[in-house]
Amino acid sequence: MDRKELFYSFWNCWLDMKEEIGNAYKRRDPEAAKMMDKAIENYLAMLGSFLPIDTGSSASPIEPLNGKERLQFIHSKRAGHFAYVQLDALYTEAMKKTVSRFAMKK
Repeated sequence: MDRKELFYSFWNCWLDMKEEIGNAYKRRDPEAAKMMDKAIENYLAMLGSFLPIDTGSSASPIEPLNGKERLQFIHSKRAGHFAYVQLDALYTEAMKKTVSRFAMKK
């Protein structure tokens, strides 16, 4: 699987989870926090799939601005709806950066 296919597998997984998590928050389902944990794991795996191999850097080039701080907030407040909104924003920003990187390689 190439990088593009790998990225879209993470993105599609998020899209599937996103709707389910959004509905769980609307129902005030306590399981939403557990679903958020899985979505966060998926997000981190997505970032990890873009780590530069040759530099030894631990920063993903697709990580959004203030990504680490925002992810800490999401972890600490994952039972709240705003954490879900913030995670969606992180996914969207990472998607934009990734698509831009793919476009530059053409």
